[in-house]
Amino acid sequence: MTRDLWFHSRAWRLPRPLCCALLVLALGPLDLQARAASEPSEVSAPSRSPFVRACAALEAGNLDSAASDILALRQFLPESPEPRLLQALLDLRRTRPELGWRDAFIQAWNDIGRPDFRDSPLLEEDPEPAATGPSPEQVWRRELSAEQRFVLALSMSPEAERARALFQQIPESAPPELLVAAVDYLERDKLPAPLRARSRIALRARLAALSAQHPESMLLRALLLLEGTDAKAPFTPRELQELEALSQLPDWRQTGFLSLYRYALGHLEATGVSLPKNHAYTLAVMSLVSPVPVLLQRRTEASRDALTPAERQRLAEALWRIGSRISEESSIVERFVGLSLMKKAATELGDDARLLQATEVLDEGRAAYAALESAATTRWPLPSLRQAMIDSSMSNEVAHMHAFRSPKAGAQ
Repeated sequence: MTRDLWFHSRAWRLPRPLCCALLVLALGPLDLQARAASEPSEVSAPSRSPFVRACAALEAGNLDSAASDILALRQFLPESPEPRLLQALLDLRRTRPELGWRDAFIQAWNDIGRPDFRDSPLLEEDPEPAATGPSPEQVWRRELSAEQRFVLALSMSPEAERARALFQQIPESAPPELLVAAVDYLERDKLPAPLRARSRIALRARLAALSAQHPESMLLRALLLLEGTDAKAPFTPRELQELEALSQLPDWRQTGFLSLYRYALGHLEATGVSLPKNHAYTLAVMSLVSPVPVLLQRRTEASRDALTPAERQRLAEALWRIGSRISEESSIVERFVGLSLMKKAATELGDDARLLQATEVLDEGRAAYAALESAATTRWPLPSLRQAMIDSSMSNEVAHMHAFRSPKAGAQ
């Protein structure tokens, strides 16, 4: 499998201030990018050869050949966990061939004590994918449909010509959540102020229309209410009333992650742009990361002295409900951000029971995410394993993350 699709951790390292702010807000002391400095590798070239050969044999189903290389590797590196993982995986391929690669890896990893592979000298860092065709800038000059140009513009850095094309004709059939990426486009301060103002007017008009078309979407109404507002401004009585109303809605967003990805991918592939899966995946992730949670937290803090005690309680209850809906979505970032909002709401309410509830769930999620990262599943030279992990993550990232929890934690 060519490495032409970023996994979730790669997307979270996008250089986007809003995304970074949300992750700091949600994860606190857990640094998603920090990695302990690796000691210089003392593994010689001959030791890498049987490792790569063993993985290739496992991938091809040549189990006897894999067993020979794994034995040699274990003799050469008796203290290393990587050969033990391969041995456990080989045993499962023999005894339970019906088990998928993802489940087999997780079981093998658990069986050998859940070692941390993040600094493994045998596992290579994910390579940057090589270009396979024209760049977005080259494709932009071609004749494109309105939807193709809309998706391509969202995938590129802000620029006046692209902004005009993006906001002059927002396609009716585009998933409404893509407007989150359009909001981020306006917040990067790279467009002339008059153009940004005109674009915001067009964006808000589309948000208003979509909110009417999708009355159960909390995200759209929250964006319409809060996008472009001052983070230091207290909530007005009208805004508080609208927050209470939208917090009663059943869904945070209405389009699934896979649908967002497939919509973007279809249009990007039609343009012929290089690495369309990368661009589509990044755009789908950007569509999940709205400014709403940050604005809610900061404006709640700014409202403490401006609202009555009763109004502050109403605001905190609305915050709890909004956070609850966000935390129920399938992405890890939404899970953590929603729980962070719930903690903020419980703190404002002085509700120790709800604060403990949200804190425990958030801590459990942090531990599961750390476990997922430590398994380094996308760095093993096993294409079928990588693809299985990517498919599972894209289907439901939170469920995928929870599969890496300690069996003891899952039994509690």
